[in-house]
Amino acid sequence: MNTKKTPLVIRSFKDGIKLMLDPDAGFDEICDELAKKFTEGRAFFGDATVALAIEGQKLTDAQELEILTIIRSTCSLNVLCIVCDDEIHNKHYLKAVKHIQDMTKPGDTGHFYRGSVTDGQKLEYDDGIVILGDVNPGCVVKSSGSIIVLGGLYGEAYAGSDFDDTDAFVIALELSAEAIGVGNAKYVPETKPKWGFRKKISPKIVYSQNGELVFDNLNKSVLEQVYAL
Repeated sequence: MNTKKTPLVIRSFKDGIKLMLDPDAGFDEICDELAKKFTEGRAFFGDATVALAIEGQKLTDAQELEILTIIRSTCSLNVLCIVCDDEIHNKHYLKAVKHIQDMTKPGDTGHFYRGSVTDGQKLEYDDGIVILGDVNPGCVVKSSGSIIVLGGLYGEAYAGSDFDDTDAFVIALELSAEAIGVGNAKYVPETKPKWGFRKKISPKIVYSQNGELVFDNLNKSVLEQVYAL
C-alpha cells in the first residue's frame, strides 16, 4: 500500500522548533501543510518565544519570510529568528536573545509591542519600547527611551531625546535599517539596505558616544554595560 509522504515534519529542539522539509516537495505544498499543522496545533504551540530552524531544502529569503508569515498568522508563536546549521553561531545568537529577554521582562519600565510593525506604521513612545517582531521597511519607531527589536530592524528607529549625552540605545537581532538615530546622532545608509532573515548575522547595539553613533556587536561585555545604564 502506498503511503503519501508528508511535505514537512515539525520537531522541537532546545531553543525552538525545526521544520524538516521533504526535499522533493513543492513550496506551495509545503506552505499548505505548514498552515494546516500550525492552525490545528495552535493550542499546543501556545505563545512561546522560539527560534526556527529549517532543514531539507535551501530556501530563498522570500520563501523564509513566507513561512514566517504563515506561522505568525496561524498561531501565537513568536518566532524571533531563523537559525542556521552552525551550532556554535546559534549558541551565541540565542544566548544573546535570552540576555535581552531577561532584561526586558514584563514589569520593567517601558512598553511591549507584540508582533511586527508593518504597512507603514509609525510608533512613538515616551518610554523605552520592546518590539517582539520585526520593524519592516517604510515603518518608523520613535522613543524617548531605548528601542529593543527582538527581530529584524529594517525600517527607521530613533531612540533618546535630542541631546548628545543620552543613555538610550537601539538593539536589534538583525540590523539593516533604512535610518537610525540615537539622540542627535543620525545615520542613513548611502544605498538602500537589503532585508530579510539571513544567516550568520550578529545581534547589534547602537548607541551615541561623543555625538556620534557607535555600532557594536551584542556580546557579554556590551550587555553588561547595558545592564548598568
